This record gives sequence, C-alpha cells and structure tokens, in this order.
Amino acid sequence: MAILASDTLRRCTVCVATLLVALAGLKVTVAQAGKNAECATVPPAVRDIKVEGYYSDKAKSQVDKAAEARKRAAVKPLQTYLKTVVALADNKSRDVPAEASTQCAIIWLRTWARAGAYLGDVSSKQATAQRKWDLAGLALAYLKVRQAAGPSDRAAIEPWLQSIADRVLVDFSAKGKIRNNHWYWTGLGLAAVGIATSSDRHWADARRIMNDAARDIRVDGLIELELQRGQRALHYHTFSAMPLVAMAELSLAHGEDWYKLSNGALHRLVAATAAGLADPTLFDRATGVQQERPVKPREGWLHLYLNRFPERLPEAVVVGLPASKFAHRWLGGDVRRLDGPLKSIR
Repeated sequence: MAILASDTLRRCTVCVATLLVALAGLKVTVAQAGKNAECATVPPAVRDIKVEGYYSDKAKSQVDKAAEARKRAAVKPLQTYLKTVVALADNKSRDVPAEASTQCAIIWLRTWARAGAYLGDVSSKQATAQRKWDLAGLALAYLKVRQAAGPSDRAAIEPWLQSIADRVLVDFSAKGKIRNNHWYWTGLGLAAVGIATSSDRHWADARRIMNDAARDIRVDGLIELELQRGQRALHYHTFSAMPLVAMAELSLAHGEDWYKLSNGALHRLVAATAAGLADPTLFDRATGVQQERPVKPREGWLHLYLNRFPERLPEAVVVGLPASKFAHRWLGGDVRRLDGPLKSIR
C-alpha cells in the first residue's frame, strides 16, 4: 500500500511538472500571439492638406530652401503615415511582427478611410500634388494586401480610394492645367485604384492619360514640357518615367500593353532618360543648361524596366547608371513585391 501511494505521488509530481511546463509554454504562446496581434497606434487622419509650393522661379527649376523646409514639415504627418503603410504592406516594419504585418496595413488603411483622410480642403497646387502622389502609394500598397482584407475592410477602403481618385482627376483635369509629369502621376493613381478596386471607369481614365503621355514623348524620347524645366529637365524626365513604367506594368496584368503605345513611346523615353543618367551632358546639350549634379535616378522604374526588358538598354548605358533603390512610398513600397499581387490578377 505504501509502495502504491509512493508511486501515485511520484506520478502526480510528474503530472504537475508536465502541467507547469505546458502552462509556461502556453503563456509564451499567448504572449507571442498578443504581440503579433498588436499594431502601432494609427495617427489621427489628415483630411485637409495645407502645403505651399517651394520653387522661386516661373520655370520651377530653382528651389527656395526655406520654403522647401516648410513644405517638408507640413507633409511630415502624411509622409509618416504612408511610409508606415507601405512598410507594413511589404512586411518590412521594424515594429510589427511578420505575422501581423499585413493585417496591420489593412487596419491603418481602414482607419484613415473611415475618417475620410485626404478628402478635405487642399490649400494650393502643391497640396493637390501631394494628394495625387499619396493616392498612388496608398492604392499600390492596398493592392499588395487586398487578398487578406475582409468584406468590411474592402467596404471601407475601396470607396475611399475611389473618392480620392475622383478628386485627383478633377484637380488635374481643369482647363489650363499643364499636362506634364503631374498628369502622369494622376494616371498612376487612377490605374492603381482601377486595378486594386476593380473599377473600370478609373482604369479607362488611366488609359486615356497614358495615351496622352505616349503622344507627349517625342521621336528622340524627350518630353517637351519637361525640357522646359531647365537645370532640372533630367530630374523631371526620371520623375515622368517613374509613374509611366509603373502604369505599363499594371497594364500587362490587366491584359493590355501600354509599352507599345505610339510605336513604343515609353521605350524611347526610358532609353533617352537612362542615357542621360549615364551621361548627363546629353541633357546639358538638349536644354542648353547644365543639369543639376548629382543626378538622382529616382526609385523603382529602372528595376521594373530592366527586369522586364534586360537586353533593351545598351550595356554601356546600364553600366553607367547610378545606383537606384527598389522602393518608394509613392510606388506603394518595394516594386519587387508587386509581382505576386499582379500575377494573381492575371
């Protein structure tokens, strides 16, 4: 009997120890789950955009440094928000575990959508430009996480993106508006909204803008309105190529090919711009003005293009290209992470 009691006690001790280990493990699991489910606090939504311009000359080639600093301060809340959203959509946030990243991106988008962010008053042309650039980034980031969004998420986010797109189109369709790179960025925002929210009307407007852009590109690959930017002409050619190449990539996922418009106009723009990046004196001669140095290639578009057409640019040009990044918030983050979402549409 004593032996039985001792054996029972021993087995119970083992059971208790096992239970304690299990509970400890459960505690870790619960704690980890809580951490994974926790998103950073979403900042207050910005409805009104109050930003002023920062160029000091009519050609918009001379930057007023003090005005530029004021502009940077004014857009900081928008910049921080969009940078966070694209980092979450790319699963690159340092503050959120990978398991929670996509859902946190959706929460951030849904929160601002329900608050009507970006849908208030805009104070200037610069403010309308900010809304347009951010729209492209928001829609492309949403495209990356859309498959994980629930019905209530989509019901909040998609009409919101479409409403911003409608305002952006009105902003840049007004009579007398210069149809330069701003028009092309409007097109990217509309194309991204069209493909991310399955909106045919926004896609049709984007196609119309892409056709305008293709007609703007000369036989030599240059854009007249961007050549008029003086010492920043090469900068604005790269800033035009950025949304146009992204739009062409979206078009392929939509069963179209905008690279072919106007006898391959976009190929001509990329060739001329890449050649200028490798040798800026080409644009010095084209404009009669020495271009800003160093020349920034901007982000994303070169990687998209060279990934699609690795043999299209001469080797001497490719070797001479300055280093550029894969990601920018106005392209929805890392352009390499668009491939999967776009394939799912195809």
